[in-house]
Amino acid sequence: MRRTPICRCLAFSLICGAATSAIAEPHATSINVRLISEKLHVNIGEPIRVQFLIENWSDEPAVLFVPGTDPKLSAEVMGLPIEHVFSGEAFAALTIRNDQNRQWNVAVNYQPPATSPVVTVGPRSSVGAMVDIREYYTVFKSPGVYRIQWLPYGGVFQSNPLVINVAPLKQAEIVTDLGKMTVRFFYEDAPRHVDNFIELAKTGFYDNLTFHRIESGFFIQGGCPNADGTGIRPDGVKVKSELSTRPQTRGKINMALLDDDPDSASCQFFITNTDVPEWTGRYCVFGELTGDESFATLDKLMAAPADEPGRPIGKIIIRSIRISDAPRESASNGDRP
Repeated sequence: MRRTPICRCLAFSLICGAATSAIAEPHATSINVRLISEKLHVNIGEPIRVQFLIENWSDEPAVLFVPGTDPKLSAEVMGLPIEHVFSGEAFAALTIRNDQNRQWNVAVNYQPPATSPVVTVGPRSSVGAMVDIREYYTVFKSPGVYRIQWLPYGGVFQSNPLVINVAPLKQAEIVTDLGKMTVRFFYEDAPRHVDNFIELAKTGFYDNLTFHRIESGFFIQGGCPNADGTGIRPDGVKVKSELSTRPQTRGKINMALLDDDPDSASCQFFITNTDVPEWTGRYCVFGELTGDESFATLDKLMAAPADEPGRPIGKIIIRSIRISDAPRESASNGDRP
């Protein structure tokens, strides 16, 4: 018998043997389903971890069944069982569309069960599961922009849309006469600033510019076409603010701003050499240095002699900024921004 997906305030003695007249209709206003992704920009080939969350906003418990299966009671249910994740029409979890409006919803590596556990969500509480959706939907193995939604329990409920960009993520290598620094980008925090920096680097804009300012112990700044802190991109483009609450610790890469204009980021950037908590939230942190060589090079740059206003006594030249594919998560010991 196909059961109604949501049943409220039923005793367990009724769940197993009651007539269908004892089962209440779904209360859509009291149940909310959500998708939450730890990343919206995912390196191709990496896991795509999404949380499937069910929230009960009412003052009564909600009992969840999987349509098309026989319910079973279990005292060992913790979190949202995978059967409930795949409780949509035809045992699908997601409806997926790409930027060409092609649609997928059939999962692989999932076998619909004959029975499924009953889940009770307490009053004003939630239950969820974290799932690597790439394991079940092979389309995510290809680059693209995907819009996904969850319609569980036969489509009775509909989640928020989630847009995930699957593409080869990039890193930058700043090459100087004193060594190299590798930059890992914070795509989630500042996608516009990351795109701006990558665009400029790929065009060769930064080649043979300088680090024109050294503030001993604090930061080093460069990327000015005028070599004095007054220059912007030749096309005059500026990047809309993406101020970050990420802590300003050693090795963070920020875009330089005018004091009175948070939307004035253009081409100049600075790298912190210490923790500066008072800067948190004032600038756009769009990346950080990674690797021992990067911090050794930063030490050498910071040790270069400078005059009182912070101008290097000798030129510190940025020979180039090279853009390459970032290592996959599995190759970087799971170290994620």
